[in-house]
This record gives sequence, structure tokens and C-alpha cells, in this order.
Amino acid sequence: MGFRDLTAEEIELVLEKERIIRIAFSSDGEQFVVPVFYTWHDGAFCGLTTPGRKTAMAAKNPNVGFQVDSTVMTGPWEWASVVGQGTFEHVAEARDYGAFAAALQLKLSDAPAWAGKMLQARFEELGMYAWRIRPSGVHGRAHGPE
Repeated sequence: MGFRDLTAEEIELVLEKERIIRIAFSSDGEQFVVPVFYTWHDGAFCGLTTPGRKTAMAAKNPNVGFQVDSTVMTGPWEWASVVGQGTFEHVAEARDYGAFAAALQLKLSDAPAWAGKMLQARFEELGMYAWRIRPSGVHGRAHGPE
């Protein structure tokens, strides 16, 4: 087993196939890392969430770090990981997030009914917040058989 850097094509593949990103926020001396669902759309991470701690921190400091891991099919011994940094932004207009919202819905189409109902209830109670991260730097590593 060895470590190796991912090629640009391998990084793109990981970002296209995965659906959970861990985003690191930092503001006012506080750090916060949270996993959220995403879709890779037009060279950016895109998603829908509810307003709260992460969105408030991003409003103060939009510079974020991120990590996307791929281990679902291989377990913990063979993995690929993409890390980097970028700028978190609120996408306020439905016309600007409609395409990626549809792509995200398709990516999460295997969700159990209870999860969809829970998410819809959270959006109704707290509101929906569309976001995008435009990466400014990305690096990928893999671990597996040589």
C-alpha cells in the first residue's frame, strides 16, 4: 500500500461522484467544521442548507477550507481525499441556484422518505440557504495498492 497524488482527472472524478463535503469555517477566533451534502456544478461545490452558525461565520469570513473523501466502496484502507480552500458565497436568486438545486436533488434521490420529510420540515421552519464554494486551490491524495 502506498500514497500518491491524484491527477487532475482523478480529483474531478472524486468531486463529481461524492456527495458529502466537510467545510471548515473560521471567524472571530472560532473554528467550525461541518459535513454537508453538495453537488459539483460548473467547477464549484454547490448546495442547499439552513441558515445558522456556518452561514453566519461565512458572512464574516468567506474563506473556507474543505475536504471530500471517497471510501464508501473500498473501506478505510483504500481511499482518495481531495482538500483545498475557496470562497463560500450565498446564492440568493432562485434563477442562479435552480440548476444546481436540481442536480443536488438527483444526487440525493436514493434518500429514504424520512430524510426527505425531515429536510423539507427544516427548510420550512428555518428557511433555505443556497451556497457555492469556488475553489482557489485543490490537492488530492490516494492510499491503496501500488
